[in-house]
Amino acid sequence: MHSHGYLTLIWFIIHLSVVKSQAIKAIPADSLVESIGVNTHWLNGDVYTKNYTELKAKIGEAGIRYFRDGTFKATYIRANDLYESFGIRVNILVGRGATDWRPPLIPSNIDAELYEIKTQAINATVSLEAPNEYDASHGSDPNWIETIKNYSSALYIKAKADDILKHLPIIGPSLTSIQSYQTVGDWDQYIDYANIHLYQGNRYPGTNGWGDHGHGSITWYMNFYARYQSPSGKCIQATEGGYHNIISSYGLSEEAEGKYAGRMFCEFFRRGIYRTYWYEFVDEAQPGPEGAFGLLRNNVTEKPAFRSVKNLISILSDKGPDFELNSLNYVFDGSINDMRQILFQKRNGEFYLVFWLEVSSWDPQNSTDLYPPTQEIVLTLLNNHNITNSTLYAFNNNADVNTFLLPIIDNQVTLNATDKISIIKLSTRD
Repeated sequence: MHSHGYLTLIWFIIHLSVVKSQAIKAIPADSLVESIGVNTHWLNGDVYTKNYTELKAKIGEAGIRYFRDGTFKATYIRANDLYESFGIRVNILVGRGATDWRPPLIPSNIDAELYEIKTQAINATVSLEAPNEYDASHGSDPNWIETIKNYSSALYIKAKADDILKHLPIIGPSLTSIQSYQTVGDWDQYIDYANIHLYQGNRYPGTNGWGDHGHGSITWYMNFYARYQSPSGKCIQATEGGYHNIISSYGLSEEAEGKYAGRMFCEFFRRGIYRTYWYEFVDEAQPGPEGAFGLLRNNVTEKPAFRSVKNLISILSDKGPDFELNSLNYVFDGSINDMRQILFQKRNGEFYLVFWLEVSSWDPQNSTDLYPPTQEIVLTLLNNHNITNSTLYAFNNNADVNTFLLPIIDNQVTLNATDKISIIKLSTRD
């Protein structure tokens, strides 16, 4: 389910914090699952190299279908194994310099990178991505702007001219500031997707931001970063995003991170971001925030964020061919402030209505967990008398899921909206 037509539906939903009384066309449930990826470091991460068997089992258990890594032999080996085992595919990040991955970038190295991808990992590759955050990692390269432009344009031109690679979409280069995106400028002709690294510190995913123009909000990233790179408005991939647990460095608790993880993927998707790659899969053995972004701890045990993503994928996964989507006529009433929702449907006809409160679960000033009160809401089904069963999947503070069968009385279901993901399944059968 990759059609950009669904993004039009997502755009429509963003303008509806609460659905009014009208028929809403559903989005394929599997399209949210397709939007979820994760960053890995199979070559240079100590925990990655020593614990591959355990990490392979965990990424398969999570149901994550995409990962992001660089043009290393270790990446190709892992990519092929994960593809053959689970169908997982890789977004390959290019960007070799004079001595492997050290700056400056050498555009002539692209030929070797593309040859390796073609001959060692083509079946497992889903996309190619221009170099990573070169504005912040160019070292002593005094002409970094010209370098990143030359490298990125050469990647696009060479890949699109190759019969084996031309079907792979090209994601633009990631940069770290508005000034860098402005300076590098319009890159529409050399990309299929704009690229942003959407980090929000220790704020909640739907934050209105802070500072000028809503700094740090999704709108800010989309209006400034993405549109400088693609003035025509091409679809966006966020090849990095997520949270860490070093509280003294704008991190948050594992509990709050678990609440935000599922909400982040849902909110980014709701806002029209095509795919988001969580940074990263497992905590690395290094000090500071860089070693604490994982869905898994360094000993490969689960954080709540891992369970949040795994459970979201498990409930909504629905692989298969395109199918005809239906509409659902419904309305929410009650305490609906700050509520967000997305209507999905599976191939068996069941509707899955995902809803949550887009509010803070963490106090950034006092570095403490917050527990916002639940809000009672009423879902009224209009002209949907064939729906006879409703099942609620409610994520708790530990990102585990509690399941309840709820009565439909006079075409209404009473629910509680919380700062965790909730999903109500509506069907005509048990």
